[in-house]
Amino acid sequence: MSLLGAILAGGGSRRFGSPKTVARLHGTPLWQVAAERLGAVCDEVVAIVNHPQVAQQVEVETLPDRRPLMGPLGGIDAALGRALLSGHEAVLVLAVDMPWVGTGALRLLAEGWRERASVTLPRAGPPWGFHPLCGIYPLRTLVPLTDALNERRLESGAFAGSLDPVVVDTGLAPADFRSVNRRADLPPPALAIIGNKKSGKTTLAVSVIAELARRGRRVMSVKHGHHFRLDTPGTDSWRHRHEGHAERVLLAGPDEFSLMGSWGEEGEPSLDRLLVRHLGDAEIVVAEGFRRAAVPKVEIFRAEAQPEPVVPPEEARNRGVLAVVTDRPGLPWSVPVISADGGGVAGRVADIAEEHLL
Repeated sequence: MSLLGAILAGGGSRRFGSPKTVARLHGTPLWQVAAERLGAVCDEVVAIVNHPQVAQQVEVETLPDRRPLMGPLGGIDAALGRALLSGHEAVLVLAVDMPWVGTGALRLLAEGWRERASVTLPRAGPPWGFHPLCGIYPLRTLVPLTDALNERRLESGAFAGSLDPVVVDTGLAPADFRSVNRRADLPPPALAIIGNKKSGKTTLAVSVIAELARRGRRVMSVKHGHHFRLDTPGTDSWRHRHEGHAERVLLAGPDEFSLMGSWGEEGEPSLDRLLVRHLGDAEIVVAEGFRRAAVPKVEIFRAEAQPEPVVPPEEARNRGVLAVVTDRPGLPWSVPVISADGGGVAGRVADIAEEHLL
């Protein structure tokens, strides 16, 4: 069952202020984020782009809406028309401004479609309980879609709901389907320093932060910790939280500040949501830890600390590692190797961060 992947990138990006199709998430254009994820699931990938100048910057096949000014449904129509000409049986669409929908979720949608051959959409939050711009539309959708366009019934959620879709639980939270509508919705570019315990992560992170700051970058950092306490029981700020039940407490003084709180029922947010919420004005962020976050990484691996690296050497490039700092250069690394015992390590990592992210 052949599946065409289609990036929906035909919007005007008015609220964003510039074409968000080519805006970058941690150094990668949004169209490329979508193309790589669709490409892992689909037989072919195209992008629906209505602006010629934007289309020139997209490195997959592009085509415009067949029927202009029809909104997202016009993009789905163009994708289905292309699938019909190419012999595909359905289209997996993904809006370009939804970069937090991962490959795993798309695979589950494809599996659901192959089982039932119906319109297949991911479970999401209100108002519909599914998301209409991340899902699979079989070719037979063209008939009701043409009717909807002719009658200018252009609300994508209402249209998708009228098709009696199969709704699949992809494991994603409602927040993972959020759209990038404004520049502030994108996190600042981040580089994660990862490694096993006692490998030297903190020392490397500190030296890279210092080097980037020396170069005049507005650099901020975030460190992942499992168990820590910033406040002291019985202090005034502690009482605000634990007796007054304030959701957050901002402790401010002449020289420093600290923001304290607890995560709600949803648990710890993703790194990107943390960056948007708390470090949005950074030029670049260095994160220590966060090995599972979808951000570029540099691993530090010392054989004396742990027998194996976090990421298998041959998989490093495909898993977002930009370089490795190590005392074992002879392993089959698929990324550039920096000697852990040589000079200028922080400078070389900072060079890589600037080249990829800024």
